Amino acid sequence: MQSRATAAGAALITSAGLTIVLYGIITKDLTRTVGGAIFTMTALTLIALVLIRRWITTTSDDRARLGDAVREADAERMRYVAAQAAGEVERARLRRDATAERQQLTARLAAERAVMIAQFEDQRAELVCKTMETTVQLYRAGHFDPGAPAPYAQVISLPNFTHQRADAAQPRGRGVTRG
Repeated sequence: MQSRATAAGAALITSAGLTIVLYGIITKDLTRTVGGAIFTMTALTLIALVLIRRWITTTSDDRARLGDAVREADAERMRYVAAQAAGEVERARLRRDATAERQQLTARLAAERAVMIAQFEDQRAELVCKTMETTVQLYRAGHFDPGAPAPYAQVISLPNFTHQRADAAQPRGRGVTRG
């Protein structure tokens, strides 16, 4: 508001200065002509200063650019926050899925273990029964009687290892002879 009033005043002073210059020229008065010219130059300088000040201090374009930059930064921040939230939701989903899969695998492992234990017990019981049947059959056949001669039993004699040969004590090579 103040700059408009200053510009209006400067315009009024310029027109007054030009009037004084013209009057000095018409009357052939050098001092009035020079005074009017100085008056006019002062007013023009004041107008120029007001325009320069307005040009320097006018920040509407800068404010518009700043507003655009702030809006863009806010949008970027919102996208970042949304991406973080989506990432956190995805990590939570993956944790839930992993926990559920771990529980399923644990239950499956327990079921398989129970089946394997049952199979093992069945096989063990079957082996115990077969062993008992074989033992009873051998007992009935007289194979456990200590006084009964065993027709196929023979004692295998082992060689006496106390008398080793002299060359057996030396290390053997792998087919390579030394000359």
